[in-house]
Amino acid sequence: MERTDTIPGLMDRDAGQWHREAADRAALPTPPSLHWGWVFLLSIVTLGIFAIVWPFIQANWVRKIDPGSRATPMLGAALTCYFVGYFLAAAGAPADEASPTTTMERLGWLLELVYVVLFLGAYFAMAGTIRRVMAGYRVPMRIGGITLFFFNTWYLQGQLTWLARWQQTGQTLAKPPKAVFWVVMVVPFAFIMAAVALPAYQMYVVRSQVASALAQAEPLKQQVLDAIGRNRAWPQDNTEAGLKEAGAYATSNLAGFEVQAIDEGTVLVATFAGNAPMALRGKQLALIAEGRDGVISWTCESPDIDPRYLPAGCR
Repeated sequence: MERTDTIPGLMDRDAGQWHREAADRAALPTPPSLHWGWVFLLSIVTLGIFAIVWPFIQANWVRKIDPGSRATPMLGAALTCYFVGYFLAAAGAPADEASPTTTMERLGWLLELVYVVLFLGAYFAMAGTIRRVMAGYRVPMRIGGITLFFFNTWYLQGQLTWLARWQQTGQTLAKPPKAVFWVVMVVPFAFIMAAVALPAYQMYVVRSQVASALAQAEPLKQQVLDAIGRNRAWPQDNTEAGLKEAGAYATSNLAGFEVQAIDEGTVLVATFAGNAPMALRGKQLALIAEGRDGVISWTCESPDIDPRYLPAGCR
């Protein structure tokens, strides 16, 4: 007959182990369990004030599990450097951009750099303490250095919230949040960068088309000058300027070049075609030849192109 008298003893041992683990969890100071999303939201709502206070709450808990932790004084020193550096940089800023950087401003920016080093150092110190202490509870804490570097306050709070749940339930299956920070933070950042980069790229394209038209006009300007020298008169049209008809100079973005008469001068007009960027379609760029002190000089302007798309000499 099979013996079953060992089962109650085994159950007693399991129950005893469970009670010991529960007692160990209860002995651990309760971590701040506010969800990292609320920390992020409250930091925005309070215009950054909550983001200043919450790291000290995290550091205070770390000090409870390790009285030798130096995270709190490091945060205090970092905060001092930030505010002193900010005021020094603002007070020492030169009156205009042409003025050289002042010693006070350089010192202010140096203190801002010290702030970053101390702030990140405090978080890496807290992470090291948490790993070491929790290893004694047989709870491995895998706090990624790169994620901690970029998302310090929120990422560590995700770890602390996970610890608070573990303390209450003993569950370790669901891992602390990590990838969510890259998704939630990096994706909006990528959209912001795209929103900034796209207009800059569009401006670059438009400016390059204007520059291309100016480059294409260079040999035509010389032909106009040659015609003026031959005829001793300002040309009134393409024929008098020794040029082909306007459409002969058309490209994918240009409808062509046309010579027009003005008082005491000649204008070489470039008209942009329908394939040009929207900011240039159907618009004109005028190269004006005028006589000044016996010398023919060229100027550049446009009646309808936004000045920000024009070279400095055409505005």
